[in-house]
Amino acid sequence: MIRKWIIPVLAIALMASAAPAAAAQSAAWHPQSGEAGDNMHHKGKMTRKDFEAYRLEKLKEIATYFGISTEGKTAEQLKKEVEAAKAANKDKWEAFKAQHQAKRLERLRKIADDHGIKTEGKTADQLRRELFELHGGKEKRKHRTDKEDADNKQQTNKKNEV
Repeated sequence: MIRKWIIPVLAIALMASAAPAAAAQSAAWHPQSGEAGDNMHHKGKMTRKDFEAYRLEKLKEIATYFGISTEGKTAEQLKKEVEAAKAANKDKWEAFKAQHQAKRLERLRKIADDHGIKTEGKTADQLRRELFELHGGKEKRKHRTDKEDADNKQQTNKKNEV
C-alpha cells in the first residue's frame, strides 16, 4: 500500500519544488515594462524606450492644444490631465482629431501624387490601400526568411563562381 503512494508523492514534491524556479525563469524572459528599455515594441522596429518617448511627444502635443502646461510632468500626470480635458471639451477634442485626420490625408495625397496615383475624391483609406497594392500587397511581399534564403543563395552563387 505504501509503495503505491511513494511515486505520486515524490512527483508532486518535485513539481512543487520546480514551480518557483520556473516562475523566476519566466519572469526573466518577460521583464516588466520598466525593467528593460531595449525590448522591441509590437509595432515596427521601435524599442519600448523609443515608443514611450514617441507617446510622450504625442501627449505633449495634445496637452499644448488644450492649453495644459507640460513642464515637469510625468507621462501619467499628463495622461490624466489630457483625459480630463478631452472629457470636458468634447467639441475641441473632435476638432483636434479632424485636424490630424486632415493632415494624414494630405500626407497620403502627397505620397500618392509622387507615385502617380490620382487622388481626387478618394478617402485616406482608399489611398492607403492603393499605395499598399502598388508596393506589392501582402501576398507579393517577401517574408523575412524568404529574403534571408535569397541572400544565402546569392552568397553561395558567388562562392561557386570563384
